[in-house]
Amino acid sequence: MPGPKRSPEKIVVRSCESTFNLLKQPFVRIGKGTRRASLKLIRREQQNEISRAHILDAAERAFAEKGLGATIKEIAEAAEFSVGAVYLFFEGKDELLAAVYERHADAFLQAMRAAAGGAGSAPQRLHRIFDAQFDYFRTHPNFYKLFDQLWRVRSWALHFTSAEQGSLWYRQALEIVAGVFREGMASGELIGGDPMVHSSIFANIIAAFISHWIYEVASKGNAAIDRLAPPGQVHALLERAFVSPH
Repeated sequence: MPGPKRSPEKIVVRSCESTFNLLKQPFVRIGKGTRRASLKLIRREQQNEISRAHILDAAERAFAEKGLGATIKEIAEAAEFSVGAVYLFFEGKDELLAAVYERHADAFLQAMRAAAGGAGSAPQRLHRIFDAQFDYFRTHPNFYKLFDQLWRVRSWALHFTSAEQGSLWYRQALEIVAGVFREGMASGELIGGDPMVHSSIFANIIAAFISHWIYEVASKGNAAIDRLAPPGQVHALLERAFVSPH
């Protein structure tokens, strides 16, 4: 049977009481606290990213200046952090080396792919690849010095995770160049041979020039080294070494 009818006044009063009870619930205060906590977490994460990048910058400089024997203590001092603070971000030197490689690898390979994949003949793309590599390492000389050291002492450094990562990164770079050689050989624009062998020779020609340029620039300055070792010499050498004469 239907229950007793309630007067409109009682319905209004009960509705108002329900609304008032909802307003008394603590969810508003919890929401504000949650938002404050979220903002603090975001700020802490942003600060951690800044600190991590600062440590990586210091590690890159230390490895470039002091060699692979640079210690965590030296890196911490360069970053103006305590040794303990560095260990909050990285387990040790292996992880630091790997992280330095990681933050450069994507940008470097992206520049390589852009140079290799654009329009133009195979010789034109080889020249663009050299320009891309030269521009990247000239902009990041400390990274080049670290890369150069690892490859000079590769037999010793292979136990480093960074060396293994660097090896993969280097092979990917070689394969990008080898792809241009394959296409150029198929079209007759480039001389025949093994594309990977030609890619390795190409890489070593460029590495020799960049190494000379970067290590000399510290003592003679950009203007002097540009006169002594202009990039145009490398472009001419690449033409003679790889471009088909007909």
